[in-house]
Amino acid sequence: MSEICTGEQRNLFCRTYLRTMDPQRAAETIGKADGFAVLRNRRIRQQLESMRQAAAEQILREDAIRRLTELAFGRANDAVKLAAALSTGETSELERLELSSVGELKLTDKGVEIKFIDRVRALEALCGLLGDGSQKDAAEFFRALEDAGEGV
Repeated sequence: MSEICTGEQRNLFCRTYLRTMDPQRAAETIGKADGFAVLRNRRIRQQLESMRQAAAEQILREDAIRRLTELAFGRANDAVKLAAALSTGETSELERLELSSVGELKLTDKGVEIKFIDRVRALEALCGLLGDGSQKDAAEFFRALEDAGEGV
């Protein structure tokens, strides 16, 4: 049986697949039509497992804390720029925008609808990772914060 793709194609497919979790998109990057067929390849599966394991070893608790902090305290400026750009059609600068706080984006007949990630959940997860023993107090604080937000 002939090889499904070269070593360079395997690397590109695996990197794209792990970034997007979309086998079709990953297959398109290497000029293949069926991403699921590529995923069935033994060498691809082995390389994916190796890359997943290497990535898991590289992620540290501090990385999770840093990322949750960014999500919990991030700014919405670039999301507002995105909404304005989509409304006006001026999309030349979109690749430079930092949009990690955006959870959902919809283009509707009324305009652009942006839903942000749940900052309270990010804060709860952050407190859980920091784990200073005050989980009960933190839970009460977040519940009060959510209740206050619902009244707005």
